[in-house]
Amino acid sequence: MRIRFLQTEGFRLSAIYAAAFALSVLVMGGVVIAVAHDALRDQLLQSSRADIAAMAQGYATEGVPEAKEVIEQLMAAPGASDFFLLQKGRIRIAGNLPAMTPKTGTTTLPGAGARHEILGVGAFLAPGIFVFSGSDLNRVQATQDHLIRILLWLFGAALLLAVLGGALVSRSFLRRTDAMARACRAIMDGDLKARIPLRGTQDELDRLAGTINEMLGRIAALMENLRQVTNDIAHDLRTPVTHLRHRLERARSECVTQEDYAQALDAAITKSDEILALFAALLRIAQIEGGARRAGFAPVALAPLLDHMRDLFGAVAEEAGDRLEISIQNDADIRGDRELLIQLFSNLIENAILHTPRGTRIELALASVDQRAMVTVRDDGPGVPHQEHGKLFQRLYRHEASRSRPGYGLGLSLVAAIAELHGASTTIDSNVPGFAITLSFPLA
Repeated sequence: MRIRFLQTEGFRLSAIYAAAFALSVLVMGGVVIAVAHDALRDQLLQSSRADIAAMAQGYATEGVPEAKEVIEQLMAAPGASDFFLLQKGRIRIAGNLPAMTPKTGTTTLPGAGARHEILGVGAFLAPGIFVFSGSDLNRVQATQDHLIRILLWLFGAALLLAVLGGALVSRSFLRRTDAMARACRAIMDGDLKARIPLRGTQDELDRLAGTINEMLGRIAALMENLRQVTNDIAHDLRTPVTHLRHRLERARSECVTQEDYAQALDAAITKSDEILALFAALLRIAQIEGGARRAGFAPVALAPLLDHMRDLFGAVAEEAGDRLEISIQNDADIRGDRELLIQLFSNLIENAILHTPRGTRIELALASVDQRAMVTVRDDGPGVPHQEHGKLFQRLYRHEASRSRPGYGLGLSLVAAIAELHGASTTIDSNVPGFAITLSFPLA
């Protein structure tokens, strides 16, 4: 577990952040120490200059005795400065420093040790009268040491918090990735209902888990469709294949003349063509569901497309005794495959013509609602019972009233596949009296 913990991406990111934070703390600490060092030195020098100003004021009023008294007062009540000197020529008059070579301005003198240098200011009160005020730099060094200790504690605490944060992030990351792995293994073992648990945090792992769950749901649906198609093909093909075999057997046993054989072969070829057409339709649906046609998508204006559908099927509807009408509130552009969209609407219109009685009104309606293009194909025929709406898009499913008509129940399955390829949702409504299917396309 410890090896996995150290090898997680969360721990690596936490380590990188901790290193970056540590480097920033070091840089910031160096800047703070340098600024504090300069500020403390400036404060000592300001105190020294204030002391010298007091000495100069005393000397200006009553001469050397008053300057000496000022130094004695400063030494009796220690303030910011520690060391003083008043000398005349090379003779010390007052102070706690020995006489020195006069040097004006900021001066550093050796002290009792390496950390006890004296920083101060020297000045002449008059020719031959030199004064000095300074402080032990050990104060600055002690303050710097205190700052360094504080920064080191902060540095250690920050690193500790970063490591603990990395540990927590890594453990959480491991738990969630392990949950994903368990779900995937369960699906590999055959449990197609297994899903990755979501936390509802909408973070990147939650979004990834949601996407994987959608993918798993899609895979499960495809597997269920495959199982259903396999069963339906086995069931629906049994009858035509059995009829074909019986006809061939009857031809072998009953046909006498060449004309009899020709009729039997023509019937067998017709039945074979029906079976091949069924397989071609299934393969076309599989190709569309595979998404290969999405690469050729282009902008498609729906209003001219629906006008084209009316031109194609208007005469067909009239011949069947129906009326095909069109209602367009406003045009809408979508991205899609024009040929597949023509196939989609052709199937819906043909179904409406084929499965309704004469005199039925069939309408194609287009409207835009909430950034979606809504296309509805409705009729006022007998409709479909509500309990069968959920089965209409299943492959090879046929409504009981339609079983006497030719076909294999793949028209609406092809419609569903094309709609899904275009990102459209499909809704079945009871258009009392009648039937309606609404397709909702995302606008381009």
